[in-house]
Amino acid sequence: MEWSQTLKEPKYWLLALVAALAAIHLTLLSRIDNSELFATCLLFWIAAGSLIWDRYQTLNLESNWIASLLGGLIVIGMITRASLSPDSVSSAWALPLVAGLGTGLLASGFKGLRQYWREFIIFGLLAVYPLLRLTLEAIDLSEITAKAASFMLWYSGFPVRLQGVFLQLPKGRVEVYGACSGIQSILQLLSISILFLLMFPLRSHVQKGLCIVAAVVIGFVVNALRVALMAMLTNSGDKSAFYYWHEGQGSLIFSAIAVLIFGVFCWFFFLRKPDQKPDSGAEKNA
Repeated sequence: MEWSQTLKEPKYWLLALVAALAAIHLTLLSRIDNSELFATCLLFWIAAGSLIWDRYQTLNLESNWIASLLGGLIVIGMITRASLSPDSVSSAWALPLVAGLGTGLLASGFKGLRQYWREFIIFGLLAVYPLLRLTLEAIDLSEITAKAASFMLWYSGFPVRLQGVFLQLPKGRVEVYGACSGIQSILQLLSISILFLLMFPLRSHVQKGLCIVAAVVIGFVVNALRVALMAMLTNSGDKSAFYYWHEGQGSLIFSAIAVLIFGVFCWFFFLRKPDQKPDSGAEKNA
């Protein structure tokens, strides 16, 4: 295909605009210096891009001048807002949804927005992410996490004593405060479970509920294991290892472990095909 013909295709302009918005958004995130936020948003962009790529040939790319004008103003306004306050975390959460709405209007008009409902759910989830975090913080999971970590330590043979949110061991103690209560891990796994349901639709409502519940449970349990490890390291007096697993790259390793466990769970219960039984006639001939 010649370049002149390629430039006449609206779908390629749409693809270029989405790629530019993703690049701008991820660049802003890199300036905020929040690795967890960057990883979450990158995952959301990949999921949304994958959904669009799978059906870009069937998308209805017809818009009118009113929708195109409004969409263009929304995109320009959001980019201008982000450029004026590049360190704003609120812009980082809201930019994909608002810019996606503007891009949808540019590409398909008001009537065509419904074909992007999955992408809107993805970026809508990203936009309400801070609200979900505040909700979990209001529940205060610190004491529940402390109890779970205490049980793990007791079951492993450690003489642990639980005092509210404090885990008391013979040679030290740790406090399970809000940042260590598992909120980040739970939200990350919850987001991934919703992405999974959007990309691999499950017919059964029981399976959908099981997928979401499993994500929350895995995120909580893996974080409780991390807290138990912190207590063990404190008891041993290994401060360098404590800071590595608490604030260094070790915390990201636990996030990767939680995602891996959830991926194995989804494959085993939802994606794995049942083993086919061998043909009886073939067995006789053998």
